[in-house]
Amino acid sequence: MSTIKSKILTAIQSRKINIFFLFFVLAFAILVLTKLSKTYTNTLVFTVVPKNIPEEIIILNDSSHQLNVTLKAQGFKWLKYYLNPPQIMVDFKTDVTKVDSTYVWSRAQGFSNINEQFSKEIALESVNPEQLIFFYDENAVKYVPVQPQIKLSFSPGYDIMETVATNPDSIKLIGPESLLKKIAYVKTRKLELKDLNKRYSELLPLNLDSIHPKIKVSEKAVGLSLDVKKFTEGTKEIPVEVINVPKHKTLKYFPKSIIITYYTSLENFNAIKKTDFRIVCNYADLKENSTFLTPKLTKVSEKAKTVRLHHEKVEFIITQ
Repeated sequence: MSTIKSKILTAIQSRKINIFFLFFVLAFAILVLTKLSKTYTNTLVFTVVPKNIPEEIIILNDSSHQLNVTLKAQGFKWLKYYLNPPQIMVDFKTDVTKVDSTYVWSRAQGFSNINEQFSKEIALESVNPEQLIFFYDENAVKYVPVQPQIKLSFSPGYDIMETVATNPDSIKLIGPESLLKKIAYVKTRKLELKDLNKRYSELLPLNLDSIHPKIKVSEKAVGLSLDVKKFTEGTKEIPVEVINVPKHKTLKYFPKSIIITYYTSLENFNAIKKTDFRIVCNYADLKENSTFLTPKLTKVSEKAKTVRLHHEKVEFIITQ
């Protein structure tokens, strides 16, 4: 019986404690809401964030780029400024004037733009200091090529005619000349494509991890387009020409013509002609005591991707 009584007393006491904490929380919440509903005037330090900076300049870091802003608002409106570091935008197109070798923001010129950055429930009382001075350095401009980091494999019988390139194939960098000198090219992110058998296009991000933060980049991604087509092999028999033979010498050489094998797309196959190729042996390149000439392709059809000669030597004899 005593055990049952003790349990009942414990339950009652526990309930009283819970009710006490409930009333305590409610009272605290009411107090907070009352405080937040009141209007306060306070001054906060805002970090200045420049925008619309001319491309040809870079603003030097300066801890003095801060504004003491006095605001009047309800407590609810103040919360966001205490939760996050307050920032304010200064527009170089409208709020700043170039004076000698600096840019100067003045309160008289920029006050209205600052006022627009606050809601109607917040009253802007004052902004100090009266001026901010921005020191800057001149930027250089450099164009560098884009290097695609792409590994391709095609389905059997498929290929592309063109060399893999991006659009654009170069990008503009703007920054201190000392930093731009160190950059010769910019690579894309790595991409591997397998079993390609149709046209492919994608926006390929650039790898900008090594680019200094002070350098502005005109593009963060470039276009990649691959015109994948069905390919086949073709052959042609091309006559061999021998040039630069001394006038007092007559050559007899063999073979007189060489078969070539080329790789091209199906749509270009019938458009390729024998006259699109030229095989030349240059007597001036002849090595001492050599009995053969080396044939070289000096003209190749633009519609042929790869061309292979079936003979790599042309034998000859000299007849006086």
